[in-house]
Parts: sequence; C-alpha cells; structure tokens
Amino acid sequence: MSGKHQLNHAQRVGKVANLTIFLGILGIILSILALTMSQGLAQRGYGFSYLTIGSFMIALGYGIRYRRQYCLYTTIALFVVLSCNFLVRVFIQHTMYLTLRLALCCWVSFRLVQALSSMQILITTNTFPDKNNRFMKPFLKQKRL
Repeated sequence: MSGKHQLNHAQRVGKVANLTIFLGILGIILSILALTMSQGLAQRGYGFSYLTIGSFMIALGYGIRYRRQYCLYTTIALFVVLSCNFLVRVFIQHTMYLTLRLALCCWVSFRLVQALSSMQILITTNTFPDKNNRFMKPFLKQKRL
C-alpha cells in the first residue's frame, strides 16, 4: 500500500514540474512571436522580460523534476508575484485577458503549494518525481514481440 502512496506523491510532483516546464515553453514561444511579428502580443506584456521569465520557469521546472526543494519554493514565489501583478493590472485595466491570466497563475500557485508536502515525502523517502509525460508516451513506446 505504501508503494502506491509514494507513486501518487511522485506523480503529483512530476505533474507540477511538467506544468511549470510547459508554461515556460509557452511563454518563450509567445515572447518570440511578440518580438518578431505580433504587435498585439507585445502590447500584452510579452517580450524580453517574459522571455527571461519563461526561461527561468523551464529551469525551475527541471529543478523540481530533479527533487530540488528550493526550486519549488522559488516557483511558488514566482507565480504568487505574477498573480499579484495580474491582480493589480486587472483592477487598473479590467480586461478579460488579464482576468484569465490571473486565474491561471492563481491555479498554478495552488497546485504548487499542494505539491509541497509531496516533495517533502519524496525527499525523506529518497524517491524522485515521476518523469513520465502522457503526451510523449505513444512516441516513446517500443514494440513488443
């Protein structure tokens, strides 16, 4: 029974790491588009600064994946700061786009805080987070004879 419980903690931390990496990649792609061809994305805050934040998110996601507890704390702080930034901007500009970004950052912050206890258990049991990615699983499957 404890093996199944450890697997759940490993999956929870692995999913949070994958989510952080995905959001970092998405931020980098949107920033590159804003810098090269989309003025609308540039007006929404994407550019060099978000390119840096996206790269930082990817690094933190891999840090979480390799069981670095301080990377999880730093990621929580990053998303809480982003949530506060979007909250202030929602009060000033009142746009649906900012409300959506605020909701996303708050949800990610909540998921990261939920993963704190699981990370502690993984560290004490010397277990690494689950590195499986359900989107890559069909590509990585080997044929069995």
